[in-house]
Amino acid sequence: MDAKDYVVNEVLRDPRRFMVPIYQRRYQWSDTELAPFWHDVVAKADEALSGELRFQHYMGALILAPGGDGYNVGVTPRIQVVDGQQRLTTFQLFLAALREVAERRGVQDIVQGIRPYLFNQPMSGDDDPLTRFKLSPTPADRDLIHTIIERPADEVRTRYPEYYFQNGNPRQTGVPFAFAAYQRFMWWIDDYARYGLASAGDRDVGDEADGDQDLGLAARRLHALLQALLSHMKLVVISLGEGDDAQVIFETLNSKGKPLLAMDLVRNNIFHRAETQGEAAENLYRRLWGTFEEPFWEQVAPGARPARPRLDHFLSHVLTALTGQATSLRELYAEYRNFARPRGKQRFERVEDELVALTRFAPTYLTLEGADGEGTALHWLGRKLASWEVTTAYPVAFQVAEAGLSEDEARAIYRLLYSYVVRRAICGLTAKNLNGVFQRIGARFLRDGGPSLASLVDSFAEPVGPAVRFPSDDELRWAMCNNPLYKWFNKGERLQDVLWELEVASRGPFAEALARPSSLWIEHVMPQSWEAHWPLPVAEGAPEQPEAERRERLIHTLGNLTLTTDRLNISLGNGMFEEKRAKLDASLLALNKWFASRGEWNEAAIEERSAELAERAVTIWPHPLATGLAQRG
Repeated sequence: MDAKDYVVNEVLRDPRRFMVPIYQRRYQWSDTELAPFWHDVVAKADEALSGELRFQHYMGALILAPGGDGYNVGVTPRIQVVDGQQRLTTFQLFLAALREVAERRGVQDIVQGIRPYLFNQPMSGDDDPLTRFKLSPTPADRDLIHTIIERPADEVRTRYPEYYFQNGNPRQTGVPFAFAAYQRFMWWIDDYARYGLASAGDRDVGDEADGDQDLGLAARRLHALLQALLSHMKLVVISLGEGDDAQVIFETLNSKGKPLLAMDLVRNNIFHRAETQGEAAENLYRRLWGTFEEPFWEQVAPGARPARPRLDHFLSHVLTALTGQATSLRELYAEYRNFARPRGKQRFERVEDELVALTRFAPTYLTLEGADGEGTALHWLGRKLASWEVTTAYPVAFQVAEAGLSEDEARAIYRLLYSYVVRRAICGLTAKNLNGVFQRIGARFLRDGGPSLASLVDSFAEPVGPAVRFPSDDELRWAMCNNPLYKWFNKGERLQDVLWELEVASRGPFAEALARPSSLWIEHVMPQSWEAHWPLPVAEGAPEQPEAERRERLIHTLGNLTLTTDRLNISLGNGMFEEKRAKLDASLLALNKWFASRGEWNEAAIEERSAELAERAVTIWPHPLATGLAQRG
């Protein structure tokens, strides 16, 4: 291992290919990292313009390893970028943006001067057309970055029209980081050429201003930017020897600082082993791993705890589904290494087999998250689990979806899982142990040779403590009549989900199958502020306090709650029952037809309606021992 410092000019000018290993993540720098880099460059450019250059600025470290193909006469050397690829890619994007601005302003010496830092002059023995590029990014970024480096901005827009608005302006969100960085640099550089330091980067994209029209001064500023980067920015370059393990060094370096996703480290480990074992790593990457490079997988998983990207949660669910064991998100990379090499032995003969096992659950996850499979039983389960923020059931859903069960049996299993979650919530039982319950079910499925409805029913029938038991029908009935569910579930979609299921169950056999409206409100029939129009019916000489307490207890139970559209909810307000009854009767929801025959609305009516809804609930959310569960689904 050798460490020396070099100016950027010395790093980039020699003929060699910087190869970003396939196991490293895509380009990730956003304005958070780009802005400090830009201000460092501008500070040195200003010093150059004023003739007051003092010190060279250190930009960080670049760790390089031998490319693996040794030294061959007449062939451009390959250098593996172990760490620092984000910084190195930023240099390339900055130079491409500077070249574009210089071209527009007719500063041709800069255009020609930048070329040797972006391109190699291929040698006689080079047979790879990509040798001409100094940098070979990861496959997911390669086409875009090479297009940016090789083509003018107009051709980038032609090649990637989806990254631009119809008026031709570049999009600022929903685009790859490399594209956003290139556009940001072009705007900043052009702004600096026109205004100098005081305005560089201070205006919003798209602002119009006249700026400085002194073309000579603009050219000098562009030259200063190029000089600042190439001659006044330094890197500590650490060159590894043949005996140094690049993967171990990479993991060590990234164990602190800006954290990598667990799946970044997993990917690094997988493709490093693929290269070591002589498998076609890039082919495997494109064919099997490519789906995980979509922005969807980097988004924070909604409703899942802790707040981590979907990719990390997906990996955790996969490991639990395949092993039947709990997986720690905080130690996810270590969990995966232990899975892939249990007790130091290789679980899979080939890395390809490992990737197939890992990625085959991706379509199931997409469906559970609502991104695919609309109309299927699995999609229905995913939307229900999202309403209740219970993603810990995903590993069991993975197992069921991949088991090849009949549609009826799979649907019955999904219904029972949903029923378990809802019954426990309505009965006021803790949700803290749900992850352990679903992990235990998954382990049982593996022991039984695969998931089945019978296995799931047996799992729920096992003797368990009160923290995980499946509530009985009688317990559910009591809870429906007595628990203040409005107070418990008012936030989120849980109470709406309960009421909507009751709405569907309230429809007659010939009723129109009305789809769930996008906007629903929960209405108290007897309002929370009842004092003005809903006096207590207290007999003369009887104490008022017990009746008030009874009303306050019942007012938030399901018997007093219904669903309305937002407009109807606003119009109902705290008015008298006679006014509410007419408006509720005009509603299209079957849940509201119940009130039409009522002459008054009081505590007894609430209790009566609660009892009726409770009987429907027993069927909607069945117990595992219910007769004919498999057929009903």
